[in-house]
Amino acid sequence: MSAGVQAARRTFAVLCVLVAASCAPTRIAPTSADALNAIESELAADIAVLAGDDFEGRRPGTPGEAKTLRYLAQAWQAAGLESGTNDPAHPWFAPVALQLNTPDRSVAHFYRGRREIAVPDGSVLLYTSGRRSLLERSPVVFVGRAGEDLDQSELVGRIAVMLWDHPRKIEQHEALLDKGAAAVLAVVSDEAELRELIDRRGKGSYRLLHDEGGARLDGLMSPAAAQALLGPDGFTSLSAAAATAGFRPQPTDLEARLEATSLQAEVRTHNLIARFPGTRPDAGAVLLMAHWDHFGHCAEGDRPAAICNGAVDNASGLALLGAVARRLAGQQGQLDRDVYFIATTAEEWGLLGARAFARDPALPLDTIVAAFNVDTVAIAPRGGPVAIVGHAMTALDDDVGRIIASTGREEGDHEYANRYVRRQDGWTLLQHDVPTLSVSAAFADRRALEAFMRERYHRAGDVADDQVELGGAAEDVLLHLALVRHFASIESYPGPEQ
Repeated sequence: MSAGVQAARRTFAVLCVLVAASCAPTRIAPTSADALNAIESELAADIAVLAGDDFEGRRPGTPGEAKTLRYLAQAWQAAGLESGTNDPAHPWFAPVALQLNTPDRSVAHFYRGRREIAVPDGSVLLYTSGRRSLLERSPVVFVGRAGEDLDQSELVGRIAVMLWDHPRKIEQHEALLDKGAAAVLAVVSDEAELRELIDRRGKGSYRLLHDEGGARLDGLMSPAAAQALLGPDGFTSLSAAAATAGFRPQPTDLEARLEATSLQAEVRTHNLIARFPGTRPDAGAVLLMAHWDHFGHCAEGDRPAAICNGAVDNASGLALLGAVARRLAGQQGQLDRDVYFIATTAEEWGLLGARAFARDPALPLDTIVAAFNVDTVAIAPRGGPVAIVGHAMTALDDDVGRIIASTGREEGDHEYANRYVRRQDGWTLLQHDVPTLSVSAAFADRRALEAFMRERYHRAGDVADDQVELGGAAEDVLLHLALVRHFASIESYPGPEQ
């Protein structure tokens, strides 16, 4: 090889290194333990207020909503944000019209041939998302824990009986309905959880007003009812078979007539939308989002112990947004792109606030260069890795990975984190081609996250106490600040097509 060729190759290699270095974010100096402790205290103070009993569980359309939105709006305004609705008639608060469906009548009859099979009174409860749902003598199939991997042909027109005893039960339930099951009956073996679900469902559920989707029918079933229908040995053997690899839905010799009705009322609720103005709003925007709602009184009675306070889910996410907003306060005129802060309503009832925002956005969705949803972040301790919900679904991964590295943190198991992608508001934006991720230590700590999901998630135990872990969340505040600065800068992120 000639000396000239060798010199040219050395020059080319140096240029490649220089180009790569120019694209990499500057490594951020380590944050002191005292500074992180201060952020933890800041987050804890916000969570204590938002998850306090006087906020009554932050259910949409209640006095708890008014208290929540007033607190957030005042905090965001004090941090230097301005209204981001871009609607002079509705500054700060974008109206969202919901339909509240409160259960009225539930009737279930099961048949084996011509003979009706009795179940214990109150052991099967049905719910419809519309005014009335009726199934006439439809076949019953036992699906166990299967759902997400099933073919539509295995479910259409059938009543699916599922086991409500595993980490992906919510995804399974939605998948069964999405794939055409005529109804889904969930067998809930935990008596305390069954009581909580019955009480919560009895208070009604929401859907977007004038939603064109058809009414869905589902229900809750006790193990006693399942044993009466399938036989004690039959239910036991089917449940055991459901735990084996390759299990497929098992037809039964049962048919059922199911009917559910509900009382309907209109509820007015709101998304809170704010904006930190950039100097080049024509260059697009960055969006931070967290849902503000929770279930209100989720156990029987009106005593404080009956409130689902939602400390981790999702007062912690709201607290993180507030902490980022306060740290942007001294950077007026330093960011190119606008940064939007959105607190969505009715996430717990099917991402409804995010869906309303996507239908009637405060800014064109195609101008959002990067969006970050923040949900359930008070899980992991300090010093752990970071996982990305939505990894490999957008063009943001490389930039986000470099920013994570610049903070001295490592990436965790993104594949595991992606199990939650459909369960958070970011999924709605992804469906509208908005590049959206959730970047958090919480979804990298599988043990701690699954313990929370098992013991506190959507229960009255999700309170602001010493079990709320804020170490990783404090580091996530600084990470999100770095993400905002990077994606709001035209120099560091010209845009996906530049």
